[in-house]
Amino acid sequence: MSRLCCAISLILGILWTSGCSQPSSQQSQGETAAVKGTVKMDGKPVPTGEINFVLKGRASPTVLEIKDGTFSGNAPVGKNQIEVYIWEEGPPPPAGKYGGERQKRNIVPEKYWGPNTTLSAIVATGSANEFKFDITSK
Repeated sequence: MSRLCCAISLILGILWTSGCSQPSSQQSQGETAAVKGTVKMDGKPVPTGEINFVLKGRASPTVLEIKDGTFSGNAPVGKNQIEVYIWEEGPPPPAGKYGGERQKRNIVPEKYWGPNTTLSAIVATGSANEFKFDITSK
């Protein structure tokens, strides 16, 4: 009887520890693939900005820098919502507010950023993943 109890305890211990292991970084972050592309606004390359790849169910977006109208990096595999940000310095703050620093504002229309963005891209493993985004300032 004691052998049976030891065997059951051993099996339960193995099952419990294997079920409670932490997921690997790759699993928790998801698979990524190389992406590259261009971003133009009103037909002209965006000089500087950010492009976000937002995969549904992922806590934070993958942010890539836009420089001279191009971007490159790694993004999550799957259908991503795309957000474009072009930052501009806002007006001076009221005296004594915000430490005297100007606030930045995104000059891209709301239809290209946030939860209602009209832009999307499907990132696939083993694919070229080259994207072109032509947006307008209106």
